[in-house]
Order: sequence, then C-alpha cells, then structure tokens
Amino acid sequence: MAETTPWSGHWLLNALRKFWWGIAACAVVGGAAAFGVSALETPQYQSTSSLYFALNQGASASDLNQGSTYTQNQMLSIAQLATTSRVLEPVIQDLGIDTTPRDLARSVDVTIPQDTVILRITSTTTNAERAAALSNAIAAELAEVVLEISPKGAAGAPTIAAETIDKAVVPTSQSSPNKPRDALVGLLIGGILGIAVALIISAADTRVRNEDILARVSGTPVLGVVTRAPLLSHRAAGIAQEPLGRSAEEFRRLRSALTYANVGSRVSTLLVTSSSPGEGKSTVAVNLALTLADLNHRVLLIDADLRRPQVHAFFGIEDAVGLTSVLLKMHDFDTAKYPFRSSTLDVLPSGGTPPNPAEILASRALADLLEESASRYDFVVVDAPPVLNVADASLLAPSVDGVLFVADATKTSRPNAAKAIKLLEGAGARVLGSILNRARHDKKSGEYYGPVSPVRAASAEKPGSGSDAPVG
Repeated sequence: MAETTPWSGHWLLNALRKFWWGIAACAVVGGAAAFGVSALETPQYQSTSSLYFALNQGASASDLNQGSTYTQNQMLSIAQLATTSRVLEPVIQDLGIDTTPRDLARSVDVTIPQDTVILRITSTTTNAERAAALSNAIAAELAEVVLEISPKGAAGAPTIAAETIDKAVVPTSQSSPNKPRDALVGLLIGGILGIAVALIISAADTRVRNEDILARVSGTPVLGVVTRAPLLSHRAAGIAQEPLGRSAEEFRRLRSALTYANVGSRVSTLLVTSSSPGEGKSTVAVNLALTLADLNHRVLLIDADLRRPQVHAFFGIEDAVGLTSVLLKMHDFDTAKYPFRSSTLDVLPSGGTPPNPAEILASRALADLLEESASRYDFVVVDAPPVLNVADASLLAPSVDGVLFVADATKTSRPNAAKAIKLLEGAGARVLGSILNRARHDKKSGEYYGPVSPVRAASAEKPGSGSDAPVG
C-alpha cells in the first residue's frame, strides 16, 4: 500500500478526495458571495478621450527634436493641470454638475503612455452618457488652458498646441463591478480556503484510517480489514445471517491470515481486545469464532469482558450462567456453555459481573480452564476488555497463545493504539497481529457478493462448508 505519511503526495490526494465535497461547497459559497456583493454594488461606467501635444515652433529637424523633448518634459505638469480647479470648474458649469472640483477629480484618471506626448483622460461615473461627456469636456477645457498658460513665441503665439485625437464615446457596458470576474475570484478564494481547511482537518486527524497507518503505529502485521456493514452493526449472530456476503468473506481472509501467522507454533487460544470501548472487538471475536467453526473446527467462544459483557447479545442467550459461574464452581463447564445451533461452536457467556473481575481473570482457575479448553477444542476465542480502561486484558494475555488487536478506523487514535500494544507486550503477550475494523468500503471495486439465495445460505451454514479460498 502507498505511504500515507502526513504531507506526502498520497496523503494530500487522500485528504483532497475525502473532503472534495467540502472544498466544492467552499468554492461555490465563495463564488456566490462574491457575485452577490458584486451585484449589490452600483454600476460604474468609464469613457476615455485622448489629447496630443506638440510644439508649434521649429523648422529644422534639430528644432523639432528639441521641441518634442521639451513637450515630453511638460507632460507630467499638463497631467496635473487636468485635475485642477482651473480646468474642472468650467467643466462643472458647462455640464451643470452638482459637485466640487475636488470631488470631481476623484472620478478622473489621467495617464501618459510611456515616452509619448499623448495624454488620456478617463472619467468614471454611474451614468454612461455623463462619463463620455465629462471626458470630452475635460479634454476640451484642458486644451484651452494649455494654450493660455503655455509660453508665447515671438509673434505671441503659444508654443504648445493640443489636439484631440480620440473623443470619448458612450460605453455600452459597465466597467465595474465585473460580476463574472468577481465570481471567479470568489470561487478560487473559496476553493483555496476549502483546501486549507481540508488539509488542516486531515493533519489534525490522528485516527488509524487505513492498514498502512495501523501497521506503522502498532508495529504488527495487519491480518485483516473489516469494512463497515449494516450486517455487523446488529447483534444477531453476525455473518451467520449472511454467510456468502462481503463481511463473511472478509472474516474468511482473516482466518486464512491467522493460518500463516501460526506457522512458527500452534495457536489454539486467541484473545481479542482493543484499546478503548466501542471499537468492535466483541463483533470481531464473535464473527471470527463463527468463521473458524465453518471449517468444522471445534470452537469455544468465551466472553471474558466481565465488566461490559456483549457476546450473549449476539446469540440471544442469557448471561446469568457462564464464565464467572464456572470459575466460582457454581456450575460446571458443560452446564454453563451454550451450543450454537447445529454447528461446532460453543459459547460461554460472562456469567454475570463479579465485584472483583481483575482477580477472577488473573486466577489460577481461569488458567486451568483455558488449558482444559485448549485440549477439548481446536480454537478458543476469548473476548477481553479494552486494554487502556482496565488491566483485565493485560492479566489475561500471558495465559493465551496469541492476541489479536482490533482498531476502529473511525475512532481509534494512533497514540492509543501504540500505547495499548506497548502495554500488551509489556505484560508478556504475544501479539499475532492487528485487525482494522469499520474501514471504508471501496465502492469502485463494486459489490461482488450479491444477494444470498435461501438454498445457497442453507448450504453455507452446514458444518465444513466454508473455505479459505476466495469465492470465484
């Protein structure tokens, strides 16, 4: 599996794919907000007129060149002159505008193209016709003022002449606000904010989301992945209700992985635990026991979670008599166990909550029971309490052949998983591997296992009908 270290390429792609809907929502909201604000603004119209300035005197090429240089040097001064009261006051009177030269100057922009003697006057108003009229009026008035104040030649004629080369025309569209542009900018800003939020949330998410993270955090092989399924969310004998479904096949793969994990030595007693409550350890224990019994193995499922027993609810049996009753010698083992239907699976419920669960689980009586059960059954699956909440699992771990650690992809944090594994190993447990529970199902792979017909289901429930080989 690809590496998913935070801020790696694969991690970034996963974060964006996971929160694509949030990013899209932020982008849409940003675009809509920008468009709405733009629509509420008063439309503005721009119109531009252009003036050309030249020196009236000079006959030779040298004179003309010097005149051109002189005119260019005067352009900045002429541009400043365009927004003075000397020019704008007559314009206000001619157009009948109710404003002052200072206020009118704010709506006028004068520019000079580089290294030219051309001056452009751009007026911005809320009325298209007024924008064109204002630019033309300022250009005409500026030309007259320049003629009046420019130096005079020998014959008394002005040395600088101004000529309008482009008259302002009435604009056909508003210059601002630009709704499409504003909406696009808002869309981009919203999308960027959405991406930033998605990355921050992903970086802050310390949950064990996939196999790669679980293997890295726990330091153990991932023996199986159990995806979220309605079948497993109801305590009704789990995969026994749908023996040919996706969940059943996932537990068969887990069963096969256990076979390879047991190559070094025989493992007959298995303890199933997790770091915290609600991570699905009881669901995994029940369905693993059912899967092992499918191969006609003699299997015993023991509910050793004496504080919050759950196994009895999966099989619809009472838990008044069970493990506690046997350990306290109130009932014998054969009386306390419950056979599951006609299979090779026996269930030993908790038998009630004693006042001292830890002492009972650490007793010699339990060790003897596990040893005797291992001689009578091919597999003994023990559902133990969570590691971090109580010490029960750590007390039980040395008495079994191997421990299976269950991590919930939706809630188990990486620090908790690492701490739980460390506590188990510190107690002398042999951690065979970990199981990722409630993982996200990849819908792109399609649903291979269709509805189960009554005939196929009945055939699959027969002892010995299971197989480790994948269907098809």
